[in-house]
Amino acid sequence: MAVSIYSNYNDTTNFSDTTTRIALTSGSTVTYTVPGLATDNLQVIFTLTDDSTLFVGYNKTATVPAANSVTSDQFIELMKNGFKRFVRGGDVLSFVTPDPIVYVGISLRAIS
Repeated sequence: MAVSIYSNYNDTTNFSDTTTRIALTSGSTVTYTVPGLATDNLQVIFTLTDDSTLFVGYNKTATVPAANSVTSDQFIELMKNGFKRFVRGGDVLSFVTPDPIVYVGISLRAIS
């Protein structure tokens, strides 16, 4: 399962043993189910190129907002490189982009 991290590592951690790579094209929605049990507390770290646009839905389908509009949703966020979020085993993440192609890396770390 996901590697544990401790405060004495600061910003230097070992490679995660639970990783996923996604190649996502414009308008296609891809889902990822976090491995583990609902009692497993995990940190998910998103890695993507700096100029990418990636919307992530947490236990709901991610959507791209329409041009020239304001869209308010719960649990859908614009992710950028290095963003970290709390998840549990069994949670479903949904990904969508308006970009021609986005490569996404997901690393999981157990929170102890």
